Amino acid sequence: MPKFVTRIQLLNAENKDYQVLQEEMKKESFDMVRTRCYHSSMKTLMPAEYAMEGNISLSDATDATWRAARRTGKKYAFTIIKQKTGFELDRTSKRVF
Repeated sequence: MPKFVTRIQLLNAENKDYQVLQEEMKKESFDMVRTRCYHSSMKTLMPAEYAMEGNISLSDATDATWRAARRTGKKYAFTIIKQKTGFELDRTSKRVF
């Protein structure tokens, strides 16, 4: 089964916006891989990472990410990586809205 990892950054976001994102990603069957953190030298929130595994296509994973991020009401950017066999990763989709 393919596994997709997506990294999402909300623009001009606060903690509550990332909480909404986390809830929406759960609704789309994603599990959190890594939480975002505040990077003091850049003074920005770092993006969160989520994973989804199953009999789904890249298009399905991209659409699910898009729906969840859109429901936050914030502008966002995300990248999706499809995991290949072993430890190889293939960067497959990137969108900024």
